[in-house]
Amino acid sequence: MRMHFGVPKKIVRNSRFVESVRRLMQHGEEALKPQFVNEMWRGPMVNPRKANAIRKEAMADGTYGTFDVTTGIGWDAAWDRPQKLPSVRPFKGHKRERTREARAQRIEGLMEDMDDKIQDYRDAFVASKPETEGFENMIKNKQAGKK
Repeated sequence: MRMHFGVPKKIVRNSRFVESVRRLMQHGEEALKPQFVNEMWRGPMVNPRKANAIRKEAMADGTYGTFDVTTGIGWDAAWDRPQKLPSVRPFKGHKRERTREARAQRIEGLMEDMDDKIQDYRDAFVASKPETEGFENMIKNKQAGKK
């Protein structure tokens, strides 16, 4: 098998990320993890975007789950990142939906003495009208066509 910069020629044809595959062949899972060196963090040797592309290629080729260290073909299933657990909290929703029960209770409480309030309003309205007796009111009523 012909070599291309220390990587078998077959890899150069099959993968767009030759350098990333070479690092996976040399370092394995450690190439996918960031490293703490000299009191500083270094990013992973293989870019996560490129690692995901290599993983997808392995799935398409049917080599997912196995990784051949000599040819660099495939993807080891142990290299996959654990997925996040879904949130169990319900969605926020609209404010009108969240406060519906409190509004209904408030309205029911206000409606309990509504009949008394309506009657008080009507009594106050009638009391606020001027008396129909009197010279001025009699003239106004005749001009308006009232008897």
